[in-house]
Amino acid sequence: MKNSRSFLAIIIFLSLLPLHASEKNNNQSPDDDFVSFFEKVVIEELPPADDYYIDDSPLNQILKLFDEEDYERQKRFLEQKKKKVIMEAGEIAIPNEKYAQDKIQDFIARYMTNFGKQNLYRILDKGESYRLYIRKELKKRGMPAALEYLPLVESEYTPTAKSRSGARGLWQFMENSMSPFLKKNEWIDERLDPWKSTQAALSKLQDNYRVFKDWTLAIGAYNCGAGAMRRALKKAKKQNFWYLAENKLIPDETINYLPKLLAIAEITEHSGEYNLLLPDCQDFPFSGDFDYVSVKAQISLEAIAGELRLDYEKLSSLNSELLHAKTPPAQEYRIRFPAGLGPSAAGAIKEILTNK
Repeated sequence: MKNSRSFLAIIIFLSLLPLHASEKNNNQSPDDDFVSFFEKVVIEELPPADDYYIDDSPLNQILKLFDEEDYERQKRFLEQKKKKVIMEAGEIAIPNEKYAQDKIQDFIARYMTNFGKQNLYRILDKGESYRLYIRKELKKRGMPAALEYLPLVESEYTPTAKSRSGARGLWQFMENSMSPFLKKNEWIDERLDPWKSTQAALSKLQDNYRVFKDWTLAIGAYNCGAGAMRRALKKAKKQNFWYLAENKLIPDETINYLPKLLAIAEITEHSGEYNLLLPDCQDFPFSGDFDYVSVKAQISLEAIAGELRLDYEKLSSLNSELLHAKTPPAQEYRIRFPAGLGPSAAGAIKEILTNK
């Protein structure tokens, strides 16, 4: 099965190469090789982010299909060297038990394949602005540092991501789990706002921690639901995540959810030890700071961007909860702008509404 899947991966790769051959030029550097494969062959062949499920994302496909021989080689390498006992990752304690250690080591081996490493770099780099905001909020709330990487597991830091089950956004909220944290109507879906959904997700995780008194259970419950976690604990002889996972008292997705997160936290915290290149992500004090302008009439983001000579895509990404790129009619709405642009934006909005 392994050989047939590897062969299939090669066939897919070779069959897609001609599609982009015309785009190569004499100025292309060797460093472009990775970009030409992933950005062109894999990612461009997928529909836009709004149209494909995060379950089918490139990294998830890599973990399932590509470079299985490299995965086995990396796994053997990790097994041959003196295995590190990982006692904590991202401020979350890990027991020195074979099951827990093996599960985390298995995901470390997967992320250390060539494809896994390159995609981990790409996703962490793409999510830098969100990571900085999440990191700041975690410190403010006194929550574990590992949670900075939970949106990587959930959505690969994609604010518009959707799953087959209907979850949306950076933190993959289902509609039935939004209340009381987020709102949705015909004009807005706050799950798509990375800053509002971050506040909501962290509040939900804190609620879970207050119930279960343990971060591993709180994180597992974020995936499978607090009700499912309570039912599993009632059946369990030991009240901890690793016992539930080893005895399959929780769903398979939840069993892998926490080890995957802890593996990412471990290798990002100790990237030098794993000989892993990661993007530089320096914290700065104004991460997540914006200006807001309130409006009570409907107005389009396109009109505002045009009046301000502001990049429309930038303005749209700051207000991604607006389902139609327009503010809701007949109600007050706060439009988000880059910090420092508030006064100019207020003037532009007044001009547009006056001339309507």
